[in-house]
Amino acid sequence: MALAPKARPPAPPTLNEVFEAEQQLVGLILAEPAIYGRIAAILRDDDWTERLHRGVFEVAGRFVREGRPISPVSVLPRVSDVAPDGGPALRYLVALVAKAPPPALAEPLARLLSEAAQARTGPDHLDRDLYAWAYEQAQALRRGQFNALDALNLAEEIEDLGGEIYNKLESAFRIILMHLLKWDHQPERRSRSWTISIRVKRVDAELLLERFPSLKHRLPGAMRDAYRRARIEAAGETGLDDDVFPEECPYSFEAIMTRPVPWPPESGES
Repeated sequence: MALAPKARPPAPPTLNEVFEAEQQLVGLILAEPAIYGRIAAILRDDDWTERLHRGVFEVAGRFVREGRPISPVSVLPRVSDVAPDGGPALRYLVALVAKAPPPALAEPLARLLSEAAQARTGPDHLDRDLYAWAYEQAQALRRGQFNALDALNLAEEIEDLGGEIYNKLESAFRIILMHLLKWDHQPERRSRSWTISIRVKRVDAELLLERFPSLKHRLPGAMRDAYRRARIEAAGETGLDDDVFPEECPYSFEAIMTRPVPWPPESGES
C-alpha cells in the first residue's frame, strides 16, 4: 500500500505580505483606535519589522493606557519622522488611514504577523552563526538565488545598519546639545573640555552628513530625539531641575553646528 505523500508545512509569509499586513494594521489603529486592544492581544512590539510601524504600535499602546487620542498627528512627534519610502511620515500615515481595511481583518492580519515573527525568531534563528549567515546571504544575492534569501531577517539586518548610522548622528547632536545647555545655564562653570567636546562632535556630525546625504531628511527627528536625552543629562550634570531647561529644543541646526563656544571666553562673557 502506497504511503500518502507527507504534507509540507505552509510556507512562511513573504516579506511583501508582512510589510503590507503591517501597513494595514497601522492604518486600522490610526483610523479605529478602539481596535488596538484586539491587535495587542496577538502581537508584541518585537513582532513588527518596520521602525515606523513598530513605533506607531508602541505609542498607540501608551496612549490607550493614558486615555489620550490617537491619530497620525498625535503619534508623529514620538515616532520616526521618515516613512519607509524616505518621504514624510505624516503623509505616509495619513495615506494608510485612508486605505485602512475593514476592522474584521484586524485579527487575521495580526496572526499573520505573529506567525512571521515566530518563523524568523525561532530556535534556528537564535542559534544561527551570524557571520556564516551573512556570508550565505551575500553569496545568494551575488548568484541571483533570491529564493534562498532569508528575506525578512535580511531586511531587518539592513534596516539595523541604517539605524546605527542614524544613531551616530543623534549621539553627536545629543552631546553637543547637552554641552550647549550647560554652557548657557552655568556660565561660571564653562571649561575647555566643553568646547572641545562640542567641536569634536560637530566634526562627527559633519562627516556623517557628508558621507550619508540622505540623513539630512532626518535632521528634525534626530535633533528632537537627541534633545530629549540631552535635557535629562544636562540636568544630571548641572544639578539643576529638568524644568530649568526648555521642553523643546531651543537651538536651530545652524546653532548646533556653528554657534561660537570660544575658550577662553571672549571679553565681556561671564
